[in-house]
Amino acid sequence: MKLHESLVESIKSNGIVKITLDFGEAIIDSNLEDGILKDIPFIGSIINLNKGFMSIQDRIFSKKILSFLFQLKNIPEDKRIKAIQRIDDSKDERIKAGEKIIYLIDKADDHIKAEFIGLLFSEYVRENLTYEEFKKCSEMINKTFLDDLIWFLKSDDTRLAMEEASNLIPSGLFDMPLALTIENKESRFDNGSKYEIKGYDHVEINQYAEKMRLFLKNKL
Repeated sequence: MKLHESLVESIKSNGIVKITLDFGEAIIDSNLEDGILKDIPFIGSIINLNKGFMSIQDRIFSKKILSFLFQLKNIPEDKRIKAIQRIDDSKDERIKAGEKIIYLIDKADDHIKAEFIGLLFSEYVRENLTYEEFKKCSEMINKTFLDDLIWFLKSDDTRLAMEEASNLIPSGLFDMPLALTIENKESRFDNGSKYEIKGYDHVEINQYAEKMRLFLKNKL
């Protein structure tokens, strides 16, 4: 079974309810003789591909996958299955669900970001997010330095001065204004410039970042 297929099987599986936060530590420290870990299709696939041996990179990636899966354990199996089916049946999606999730989690710096991605995917499964919104939000998570991301999620700011947002603009959390405002400030007491140009002194939160904050803020 290919890795992306085994991830989908893990998402659909009843075995997901057995996952605990301790599994993340176990995958780093365990000698992998623990049958519960092997029973998770994705972990079992990695173990089999490596003939019982897992490198440090394999273990770190597996910990991120487990952190992702943990966020789905309380969602009924039928909803998880339907959510995957919606993606794989869509004519607009060229990449299968399992493959896309692997790409996203592989880009995550650590298991905390993978946990955030899992929380967002759980909202997609519950139909509180579209799949497009899930992908956009996940990409922004991966592009943002973790400390900056946590600051953003805890904050209520929707508008920042340009210098305040210098670390956040490249990650896509805030957008620059689309147009400049030119105001006529001419008066009999003003001998300076006739016009004042405004618009590039601030940035504003975009719709995807708003959704991300809505679903992650209370999870910190």
